[in-house]
Amino acid sequence: MLVVDSGFSHTTITPLLGGRPLHSAIRRIDIGGKFLTNYMARLISLRHFDMRNDLYIVNEMKEASCYVSADFKADLERTWKGTRGEKRQDYLSGAGIVKDYVLPDFHTRHKGILREYDPAQHTKSKKLAAMGESEEDVLTLRNERFAVPELIFRPSDVGMRQPGLADAIQQSLHELPIGLWPGLLANIVVVGGSSLFDGFIQRLQKELVQLVPDDCIVRVARPADPITNTWYGAANMANHPNIDKVAVTKQEYEEHGSAWIARRFSTGLLTS
Repeated sequence: MLVVDSGFSHTTITPLLGGRPLHSAIRRIDIGGKFLTNYMARLISLRHFDMRNDLYIVNEMKEASCYVSADFKADLERTWKGTRGEKRQDYLSGAGIVKDYVLPDFHTRHKGILREYDPAQHTKSKKLAAMGESEEDVLTLRNERFAVPELIFRPSDVGMRQPGLADAIQQSLHELPIGLWPGLLANIVVVGGSSLFDGFIQRLQKELVQLVPDDCIVRVARPADPITNTWYGAANMANHPNIDKVAVTKQEYEEHGSAWIARRFSTGLLTS
């Protein structure tokens, strides 16, 4: 099994063999949900309102509106305004990508609302806002919807010198005998909140198929609740009768450091 955990702080790739993590092949990308939320807050602050102090709202907005694009360049083209003084038809119509996000006012509603973009309503709302008569604050989300989660697959978009997710998985595999590849590629499990973006599974599978040998079958699966799945896994592990084989006491940690954890876990849990 190969576990991809795209969580709050980072994204990790961990190959497992017989329940044991293969430490030499573990890879990490320093992009997780927190990084994506902060990046979205920066984009919105540049284009709309300064929301860098309202990250909870931005996080809800990210979860409600963002998706992983199947064709990033095509979606970027469809949301491009055009050259100076030009407004392309796709930009004006929304091209099926643009959405409006109504911010919570904490009087009548405590959560934001994602709704379809209506060009006529958008023009009307801008006029009301300019006159100070608008009853709601609306953010029109265009390429932010797909540019934010794209960082998981292309960290270089923000200048990070790290591989994207599919490339990192390929690097992980290259640390292992090629005979293990088919079993790992056919049993990829993704967990973590960022795996819930629409299109995440399809994009990862598509990119991996292009990178690995043709005779390898690529299967990517996600549990019903990828956010709590790892917690339940840890809870089951803690209840296992052989947990003492991998448990590290406070005294051992203080004496040997973090390397002792890797040494214990490399023995594997869980044979009688």
